[in-house]
Amino acid sequence: MKLYKIAILEDDPAFASQCKERLKKMNRVTKVEVYNSAEEFPNEGDAPYDLVFVDVDLPGKSGLDFILERHSTDSKTNYAILSAFESEEALFKALKAGAIGYILKKDVGDIQEKAEILLEGGGILSPGLAARVIHSFRKTSQKEVEILSNREKKVLDMIVDGKKTKEIATFLGTKEGTVRVQIKSIFRKLHVNSRLELVRKFS
Repeated sequence: MKLYKIAILEDDPAFASQCKERLKKMNRVTKVEVYNSAEEFPNEGDAPYDLVFVDVDLPGKSGLDFILERHSTDSKTNYAILSAFESEEALFKALKAGAIGYILKKDVGDIQEKAEILLEGGGILSPGLAARVIHSFRKTSQKEVEILSNREKKVLDMIVDGKKTKEIATFLGTKEGTVRVQIKSIFRKLHVNSRLELVRKFS
């Protein structure tokens, strides 16, 4: 049975202690250590951890810079943000830096369950943040759609609604061959190869 070590990088002693006590109760966790700043954290190899919870706003080096620096040289450790800082920019920077989770401090009631998932390599986002990620991808998708003609946008909407080529042609009062040409144009402009990809990307 694999045993785990967890570290918490947090400058609020009361909050760090609360998290530490909960994590220590986990079956396979043998050590939970708290560090007040990135500068206090041990050098690589001195105290290898399986999971490190990191606050964004730390004295000295920020949590985001810490993860970026460590993740590039230490692929064995999983890093997750644990912060009150609810920012879309910080979220995307954290994920880009190598974090596999971004948990808001208000959502630490079930930190043991979240830690279990993170230790297994799964990713976790607090519910509100997960919605922001999805919304951001949708916004990107909508920008892509702007390059389509008005007729192609109508065809795209009908494809996403599950309409077949014949149904689209009948609705638009045109020939099936014309609709096929428009669909090929949509595929090319939106860099997809099938109707299924379109539905996944734009539904």
